[in-house]
Amino acid sequence: MLVGYRITRPEEAGRFRADLVQISVYRGMGGNLERVKTCAQACMEIGRPYVIHPVNYSLLDEDPQTLSDLKAMARWSDLGFILHDEVSHGGERVTGRPAEAFRKNLDELNALAPVSFENAVNVRDVLWFWSNFAGSVTLDVGHLEAAGIDALEFVKALDAATAGKIDFVHMHRKHLFRGGLVDHWPLVPGCRELAALRELLKSRPGVRAILELNEDETEDNLKLLYALDEESRSFRTSRLSGPEPR
Repeated sequence: MLVGYRITRPEEAGRFRADLVQISVYRGMGGNLERVKTCAQACMEIGRPYVIHPVNYSLLDEDPQTLSDLKAMARWSDLGFILHDEVSHGGERVTGRPAEAFRKNLDELNALAPVSFENAVNVRDVLWFWSNFAGSVTLDVGHLEAAGIDALEFVKALDAATAGKIDFVHMHRKHLFRGGLVDHWPLVPGCRELAALRELLKSRPGVRAILELNEDETEDNLKLLYALDEESRSFRTSRLSGPEPR
């Protein structure tokens, strides 16, 4: 497993020991194209791999500027380009003509960067969305828990095709309501979000786990993830070696 954390400013690119970072930008903040560029340049300068995650950008948006901005950001992509799952303007599944427009825009974006879709909008129906649109999946365990879904049981129930698409995992914990959210809290030992990642590592040991935290607990949480990775490696080694012959 590779372990990373998210950044929003270039000076954060080398703040912690990690294998990669996620450059997160939020629509409406302003200056996002320049922010992606400067963050990507900072990562390249120190040799740190990265993914780009534009939030609240829709491939169903009829404003051509949206796709243009996404393409501009995708050109700076490295390991991947993470977007949220989507629903139609009426809140239903993306089918019919909207699906045709969605796939056209997705194809144009995929030509520039490998797009990975995260469960964030219609989490309870995301398996359908992933099956129909995702070549790569970003599993957000905090969003599962926030939607009332047991993340560990969700991972256990994944079919092989879906599990095989998971390239990234967003790590944060459901806890108390604050700022309009119940997730994006730091991980704690024994939490179900870590248990879900432990289960996923049995089939996807090379997945990239990215912390999405707003607190100062990032360094401690990175240590938790590295400890889990070491535990997973030891488990796989013991399984491969098997019992000693009598």
